[in-house]
Amino acid sequence: MKKKTIKLFQHIAAQALRPLPNLTVSDWADQYRMLSSESSAEPGRWRTDRAPYQRDIMDAFTDLRIRRVVVMSCSQVGKSDIMNNVIGRFAHLAPAPILMIQPTVDMAQDYSKSRIAPMIRDTKALRDIFRDVKSRESGNTILSKLFPGGRLIMGGANSPAGLASRPIKILLADEVDRFPDSAGTEGDPVDLAAKRMTTFWDRTMGLFSTPTNAGESRIEVEYMDGTQEEWQHQCPNCGEYHLLTHRDMTTDKETVKDGRKKEHTHVKSVSWRCPDCGFSFSENEMRRQPQKYVAKNPTAIRNHVRSFFVNCWASPWISWTDVMQEWVDAQGDPEREKVVVNTRFGEPYEHVRSYDDIDKLLARREPYGAELPDGVLVLTAAVDVQDNRLEYEIVGWGEGEECWGIKKDIILGVPDTAAVWKFLDEQLDRTYHYADGTGLTVSRTFIDAGGHYGESVYRYCLARFARQRVAILGATSRDAPIIHKVAKITVLPGRTIPRVFIGVNSAKQYIMDRLAIEVPGPKYLHFPLDKPEKDSISGILWNRGYDEIYFKGLTAEEKLPEKRNGRIIYKWTNVANDHRNEPLDLKVYNLACMMSIDPDFERLKADKDGEPITKKSKSTRRKKVRYGVIKRGIE
Repeated sequence: MKKKTIKLFQHIAAQALRPLPNLTVSDWADQYRMLSSESSAEPGRWRTDRAPYQRDIMDAFTDLRIRRVVVMSCSQVGKSDIMNNVIGRFAHLAPAPILMIQPTVDMAQDYSKSRIAPMIRDTKALRDIFRDVKSRESGNTILSKLFPGGRLIMGGANSPAGLASRPIKILLADEVDRFPDSAGTEGDPVDLAAKRMTTFWDRTMGLFSTPTNAGESRIEVEYMDGTQEEWQHQCPNCGEYHLLTHRDMTTDKETVKDGRKKEHTHVKSVSWRCPDCGFSFSENEMRRQPQKYVAKNPTAIRNHVRSFFVNCWASPWISWTDVMQEWVDAQGDPEREKVVVNTRFGEPYEHVRSYDDIDKLLARREPYGAELPDGVLVLTAAVDVQDNRLEYEIVGWGEGEECWGIKKDIILGVPDTAAVWKFLDEQLDRTYHYADGTGLTVSRTFIDAGGHYGESVYRYCLARFARQRVAILGATSRDAPIIHKVAKITVLPGRTIPRVFIGVNSAKQYIMDRLAIEVPGPKYLHFPLDKPEKDSISGILWNRGYDEIYFKGLTAEEKLPEKRNGRIIYKWTNVANDHRNEPLDLKVYNLACMMSIDPDFERLKADKDGEPITKKSKSTRRKKVRYGVIKRGIE
């Protein structure tokens, strides 16, 4: 054999037998990872220095002292790419079985297609080891991808099938605050998956999420149990390191009026004010400052846990001015505030109870001056069915979902008697008038069919289907959306009606959040103040029913902790002495009823005022939500 050929084989053998480098996750990413155009605004070679707060998080996965990595963060800080780099590094350099859990199976499939597949395609080191999913003999699927020495499995927290088999060395759980309490009937999905890791001495679990509500957020609890490492910036003046938060941001704002003479606050610039020395600095100045993690609970590393907190002020992809504009726009609306606090500030949202004192709510009542205030554009009604009575409420809705209580009353009588339902018809079918004499009738009514007289409710709704009387039930899922689903129920042979399942837990939180709004406007809840009967504007509305008993029932429930499957969850609990919570239930049903209609308030206002609606207004109208056969009703 020629000497040249021998040297060639020696070179090939040396290269083949050379061990793979033992790189940290961040070093691996800097050397091998390519960002894909489908999932990144900056495609091309990965650079950890672009967002340096990612380095310690990634490298914790190759630290043999660490068993659990917790990341509580805002959105858009690159946490998906952090997890992808962990997957890529171990698949390439230290092959092992890896499991990634998303909140649902559908989300896992979408993540696999939109994040994992492009990463494998564009990163040569991974493309060479992952088999082609299109190949018949690849053994690969969307949720299971083979590579030499290991496998990547994608699963949903709502499905126990993908969580309770095969050993796992690396576990990545994404958006754990959106996980269900139990994977089917098997128990907590994270604990279920963690049991698969016990055979690996060098196992590592990563928990990632934006937080939800204070006291309910799992990622908050996990973060507090760890090292609590905050990404802090050094003050250019005093040299102290601080966590940047919205509480220390100062804004330069101006107020402008739009074409409808509504005032809007425009944020022109934002600066950070050091809480120690009081000096202020711009976004560009602070981005150039030294930054590092500072552990608030460093002793937790003895328990093999590192936890990290990153908010929007650290992200190179989020403008400070844009964030503060969102925060200014959300002020006074708890629902919008929660979104900003969770997804921008990365903090759990703490709901404020401004209704502990019933006298405060009684003091909010106001004289309407007519059966209907001018702001009302559509009427809905709700009926709560008890064994010896019906309780109903009629409410008005206006622009921005501003709400006016119109009438709350009780109809005594057993609900299987015709007289009870006839009297209800009289209230729902009448016209309620504005001061100018024009009026509205109730567009749709939601009626609770969950009690002992469900059959009577179904028969009534069948007979009054054309008048938009709709049967409802509470959804069994704790986190169900307000309009969960619509299903048909057979009342008589060949005769069906829609039955709407509503997420009562979500709706109750909406109501409590809106009670906290103290300035009339979007989503504010108005309540009428009755005049003496002799001075009443209406014989039928001289007593609208919004008295002390009503407000006690409206605030009869609180979210209280309860241990379930080894976890603390928060459950709506009736804390009223008399357990009367019908006013809250009625408010919940009315909110769901309005959402099922999805009114075009801009068009309704234009019709009421006799003004033409512009084409521009039509184009901004969101696509109308339809709910099965109930779509025929008045919008």
